[in-house]
Amino acid sequence: MSTRRLTLALLAALMLSSLTTGSAAAKRPQPAAPAEERPLTEEELAESDLKVAAAEEYAVALADDGTDLATLSCITPQGGESTDDASVESGCTTPSGALSVEARDQIKSHYCGPAVGQVIANYTWMMASGKNKYSQSTIATWMQTDAKGYTNAPELRDGLTKATASAPRLPSNWKWVITYLTDTDSDGVVGDQLHDYVRWNVSGSKMPLAFAVKPYDRNSKYHLSSWAKPVSSVGHWIAAYGWYATWTNNDTPRIYYTDSSKDEGGSTGKFWDPTRTIAALIMEHTQRFVW
Repeated sequence: MSTRRLTLALLAALMLSSLTTGSAAAKRPQPAAPAEERPLTEEELAESDLKVAAAEEYAVALADDGTDLATLSCITPQGGESTDDASVESGCTTPSGALSVEARDQIKSHYCGPAVGQVIANYTWMMASGKNKYSQSTIATWMQTDAKGYTNAPELRDGLTKATASAPRLPSNWKWVITYLTDTDSDGVVGDQLHDYVRWNVSGSKMPLAFAVKPYDRNSKYHLSSWAKPVSSVGHWIAAYGWYATWTNNDTPRIYYTDSSKDEGGSTGKFWDPTRTIAALIMEHTQRFVW
């Protein structure tokens, strides 16, 4: 049996097992939930397992079929991105993928979650440049942002579900889920997992992702390039919309994202950082993302 066919069979078995034995996910230990957030439920863990398995299958299929150089679109540097990368400018000789999103500035200091929701909703609803499907205030109500003073992953997931319901770009049977970023292959890093997830979501499902990060902690060696100075932050949401290069454990593979924080110490626009940098920033915060 070929590697790809074997992987497909294993994926099918995983899906069947997850659907028929819901308690399996709850029996394995999950990372401790952030102090502000509840642990994921049995059903939420099973939903995450299914999406992770699909992303890993997508990565295996690309390598197995020799189609790893296929790209969704060529990334054109813009909005704070470097323009000195010849491989990007010369026709995407390096594999990459990107979605047509537009950054939004958050209208309140604690509205990074609603701003991410607005970016993603506008993309799924195919809104014209400068137009919004929903206001950040409406999305904040769905995400309970004003009630809590911040946006947790479960509430951001619920808000995205409402903001993108029936949108023309939403894939059939799509469900927003929360996933813990973990070292599933036990190689000591999580950047490879994150890169696979972004590639599948962007180039396979044609959908953005929402990352919870510490943008520039004073005690960390990592920070978002959209933040020029250290800041005391309880956390920050960004929307990932693209990727560049296949995974290597260095600064070549990157993730493209929008930020919304020009009045909160960061910047608003489109940016990129090495995948392993963003993975570290996720791990330094809640270790969770929504996709």
